[in-house]
Parts: sequence; structure tokens; C-alpha cells
Amino acid sequence: MVQSIKKKMPMTENHLEKVRELFELFDSDKDDALTLNELAILLQQIGNKITALPATAQVASQQGKYLGKKLHKLAKQHDTLAKNGLLDQSDGDEFVARPFKYSHMGSLAYIGNAAVFDFGKVNLMGGLWAMYAWRSIYFSEQVSTRTRALLMADWIIRGIWGRDLSRL
Repeated sequence: MVQSIKKKMPMTENHLEKVRELFELFDSDKDDALTLNELAILLQQIGNKITALPATAQVASQQGKYLGKKLHKLAKQHDTLAKNGLLDQSDGDEFVARPFKYSHMGSLAYIGNAAVFDFGKVNLMGGLWAMYAWRSIYFSEQVSTRTRALLMADWIIRGIWGRDLSRL
């Protein structure tokens, strides 16, 4: 199969060399063939790498909220789970909450005095109005009144005197 792919698309040769390395890595009985179990383990490992979530604040925020709710439920139901012997299982927390599921809310990019929005099917680019829309979303995501006040003060100072680039 690899040879036929190389003939049709020669530029894939470097990538396809890694297929042999993967094959040898997961061929645990060294019989030059992958059994169904070996293939399942290989596909699971590849799937884990492919489905990794992006390292963004949006993911971290959702994971933090999920973990907080899950730990709260776990603490609340600790006695019940302990009496039923469910805490001894390695994956006993599945009785408290479903697995984490990331929900992509969209992307925002702030560039100078403009912003770009990507909310699934809706893509917007704009000038000053887009910057204020971005700032309002950013402001609403702050976790405390203190950080909101500091952020507002920073925006006001930067609006009046501009950015201090002398320390760069």
C-alpha cells in the first residue's frame, strides 16, 4: 500500500517512512504483521494525538468550569459513593459526571485598532466597532471586579497616552 502511494504521490515519501516505524513499534510479537489488538492500540494512540484540544484560554476556561462542577459533585456525593464501593474504582468519577466535551465558541483576534471574529459560519472583520465588540467580550470574561477595573484603567491610560514602547 505504501509503495503504491509513493508512486502516485512522491512528495509523501518522507511521511510514509514513519509508517514503517509505527508499524514496528506496535508489532509487539515481531511477526511482521499487526494483529487486530495491535492495530486497535495503534489507532487508539494515533486518535489520542489527533483529538488533543488546542492550548487556548477558551479550552482552559471550559475545562476549569467542568472540573470545578465535577469536584463539587464528587465532594457532595462522597459518602454515597464510598458506601457503594465506587470510590475504589480508578474511573469512579464517571458516576458523578459525563466526560468533558469541548464546545468551540469561536475565535477572536485583536490587531491594533481592528478585530477579526470567527463564530463558526459567521466571519466578521472590522475597524473601530469590531475593536469595541472584542473589548466588551474580553471584559465580560474577566473573573473578578478587580481585574475588570485594572483592565479598564489600562485601556483608558493607553487611550490617552498611547503605548509606552520605550522599555522594549
